[in-house]
Amino acid sequence: MPRRYEPPEGWVVQAFSFALDPTGDQLVSIHRHFGARRKAFNWAVEQLKADLVTYHVEGVESPAPSHYRLRKRWNQDKHDVCRNVETHKVWWPEVSKEAFSDGVKGAVDGYWRWQKSRSGKLAGKRIGFPRFKKKGRDQDRCTFSTGAMRVEPDRRHLTVPVIGTVRTQENTRRIERLIAKGRAKVLSITLRRRGDRIMASVRVAVLRSIQPGVVDPADVVGVDVGVRRLATVATRDGVLDRVANPRALQCSLAELRRLNRQRSRRAPGSRRYRRSNQQISAIHARVANIRSHHIHMLTTRLAKTHGTVVVEGLDASGMLRQKGLPGARARRRGLADAALGEPRRQLTYKCPWYGSTLVVADRWYPSSKTCHGCGCVQDIGWSEHWTCEQCGAVHQRDDNAAINLARLGDLGGVASDTPRW
Repeated sequence: MPRRYEPPEGWVVQAFSFALDPTGDQLVSIHRHFGARRKAFNWAVEQLKADLVTYHVEGVESPAPSHYRLRKRWNQDKHDVCRNVETHKVWWPEVSKEAFSDGVKGAVDGYWRWQKSRSGKLAGKRIGFPRFKKKGRDQDRCTFSTGAMRVEPDRRHLTVPVIGTVRTQENTRRIERLIAKGRAKVLSITLRRRGDRIMASVRVAVLRSIQPGVVDPADVVGVDVGVRRLATVATRDGVLDRVANPRALQCSLAELRRLNRQRSRRAPGSRRYRRSNQQISAIHARVANIRSHHIHMLTTRLAKTHGTVVVEGLDASGMLRQKGLPGARARRRGLADAALGEPRRQLTYKCPWYGSTLVVADRWYPSSKTCHGCGCVQDIGWSEHWTCEQCGAVHQRDDNAAINLARLGDLGGVASDTPRW
């Protein structure tokens, strides 16, 4: 199994993302690296499949797949694999070796995730064997972990191997300042296509001391995420804040439907078809950026302000698989638009940064259907407002859940994901 990088004591791994503004030649080189990674990935998947077939047919057992072994085999075969079909020219010297290494590593990681999933050692939905990647359908990306990669002192450029020094659209002073003071070290730079933009994610190890500046260290709040609201924040005595859901996808559905109809009337592969594709990709990228911005603002504020934050251990992926109910499709779209699992993921690493504590409630904790006045639990279905059968109190679903979560934090919380039957 591949081993992950473990930072030293007091250091954390953090990523900084920047949009790039490459020249025409640099853009061609970036896309060439994307294709090289895809080529190495498909070659590695083919080798893994061939080894499995040899084992099942002939009984010949090959060594366990590893990044080192497959990369060594790639270096032996790349002269034949990376050859232009028409000119027979070998093109691998035009691309950084890191692109091929990243492709081989992706295939090996996918293989071991498949093995863990089929043996029951990996939680969640079953994962299949790595599949071949196709141009146009692959999420174009490439990671550089060695070579000339740095953040330039002018705070406007990044340098990556072979591609060279590329201008960034944002100022890089925040990360450049940390590197100049010796508090950060660049581990890798990942280039990826997001819509019609090229993004660079600079992964660094940062010396980050826990900041004691939490506004109210003794404060305990419960956070209920949902579709109607992005989040409801409450203490044990009442609601503090109701954060509106930006509904980024919902606001762009009309435009997306129009562009999809437009694309369906155009010949695949034509210039106008490609233009429609670019417009659709740009809208999806904008939707993702809006959603990410609002969630980051919420989670950073929670981690900096409150000493203890209690959230639900929701099975977000399971909620997206519901079928057969009236309005299930629209409900799944709303759940996906709300990104219910993202706030908990961000709070997991942000709370230690700022000195606060995260408590994850049990997945089956009935926060929404428990009356916070008398403790009565009753079935409320999908109702937003409901009345307690025992004390007659009228509750709003999200407000009631947030108050119950805050009170759970006062009791020490339930961090288990084991169902309570």
